[in-house]
Amino acid sequence: MEEKRLDFKLGFVSLVTGLLVGVVVSGFRLAIPFLMGMVGKLLQFGQQSLLHSLLFIFIFATIGVVVSWNVKKEPMIGGSGIPQVAGKLSRQLDFSWFSVLIHKLMGGILTIGSGLTVGREGPSVQIGAAIGQGIAEKSHLNSQNQRYLIVGAASAGMAAAFNSPISGIIFALEELLKRTSRRGFLASSLIIITSTLVSIILLDNTFTLTIPISLELPVRDYPFLIILGMVIGLSGVLFNRVILWGKRVYARWHVPVVIKCSFPFVVTALFLLWDPSLLGSGDHYILMPFHENIALASLLSVYLIKLFLLVVAFSSGLPGGIFFPLLALGSLAGNIVGTSLSMGGLIDQNTLLVFTVIAMAAHFAAIVRAPLTGIFLILEMTGGSIHYLLPLAMVTFVAYLVAELFHSEPIYESLLGLMLANEKEEG
Repeated sequence: MEEKRLDFKLGFVSLVTGLLVGVVVSGFRLAIPFLMGMVGKLLQFGQQSLLHSLLFIFIFATIGVVVSWNVKKEPMIGGSGIPQVAGKLSRQLDFSWFSVLIHKLMGGILTIGSGLTVGREGPSVQIGAAIGQGIAEKSHLNSQNQRYLIVGAASAGMAAAFNSPISGIIFALEELLKRTSRRGFLASSLIIITSTLVSIILLDNTFTLTIPISLELPVRDYPFLIILGMVIGLSGVLFNRVILWGKRVYARWHVPVVIKCSFPFVVTALFLLWDPSLLGSGDHYILMPFHENIALASLLSVYLIKLFLLVVAFSSGLPGGIFFPLLALGSLAGNIVGTSLSMGGLIDQNTLLVFTVIAMAAHFAAIVRAPLTGIFLILEMTGGSIHYLLPLAMVTFVAYLVAELFHSEPIYESLLGLMLANEKEEG
C-alpha cells in the first residue's frame, strides 16, 4: 500500500517533539557554559599553590566518581550517543529512553561542563533521540512513524546544538535515515525546524562561530587546496585510528567503572593546571588565527595534546561527544598547513584564515563520511557565504577520498561495531 503523503497525527506529534527537544537541548546548552565558568574560577584557585592544586585535582576526581554513577546506572550513555541511536534504528540495540535521557543530561553536563575535551553536540543527538523515542512510544505510533520521530528528534538535537537546521536535515538523511519517504522527510524536517526555532527564541540567533571578516579565496590559491585536503584527510585517518585504539585499550583495562571514569578527570586536571587554555572542546582555537595566531611548533603541540586528551576522555566511556573536538582539531590542522605555506611565502594571511575554516568540514567528512552535512554545518555555523563554497567542497571531497584510500571506516559505524562486539562478549 502506498504511504500517505500527509499524516496529521504524525505532524502534530512531530511539532510537540520539536518543541520539547528545543527546550531540553537549550537547557543543556545553558548548563554547560555555566558550569565551565565555575570550573574556570576553580582553576584560578588551583594555580595559587600546591595545596590548592591538589584540592583542584581532588574535586575533579570527585566529579568523575559522580559521573561514573550515571554510567553504571545507564551504560548506554557512554560516548557521543550517536552509535547508540544508529543501533536503535537498525534494531541492534535497545534501551530505556527515560534512563538514557536522565543520565545523559546529568553525566553530560558534568563531563562537558568540567572542561574535558569532549563536545555537547553528540550528546544532544542522543538526548533528542531519547525524547523522540519516548513520545513515539507514548503516542502509540506504528514502527515506521516511530523511526521517523527518533531520527527527526536526534537530528533536531544536533540542529539545536549548532543553530543549524539545514545541516540537521541533511544529517538525518545522510547519516541516520540513509533513505526515506516524503512522510519521513516532512516529519523529520518539522521536528528539526521547530527545535531550532525554540533554541533561537530561548537563547539567541547568533552563529556558533562569528567570523569577523568576509572570507574569499583567490583562484591562484586553488592548487594549494589539494595539499590541504590531503593533510586533513590524513588527520581524519589518524583521528579514527587513535580513537578506536583508545577504546580497545580501555576495554582491556579491567578496573571498576569508577576508576575508568575518574582517570580522564584527573589527567585533564593536571593538564589544565599546566595550561588553562586547554579547557573545553577547543572551540577557541578555531578563531585564534583571526586574532593572534601562535607559532607553528605551538600549533603542532596543541593539536597533539588536544587529540590525546580527547582519546583519554572519550574512549573511557564518559558521556561526551567528538563532534566539536573533531572540528577544532580540523581547524588546527588547517592552521598548521596554512601557516606552513604562509611561512614559505606561498599564500597570504587571508588564505590562511580560509584554510582554518574550510578544514573543519573536510575533517568532518574524513571522519564521519557525511560530506554534505560537514559542508552545510560549517556554512551555518559561521554564517559563511557562497564565496568559498567551491573551495570548501573541493577540500572536503579530497579529504573524503584520502580517507577512503586508507580504508578508514566511518567513525560512528566503527564505534557501533565495537559496542555490539563487546555486548556479544559480555552476553
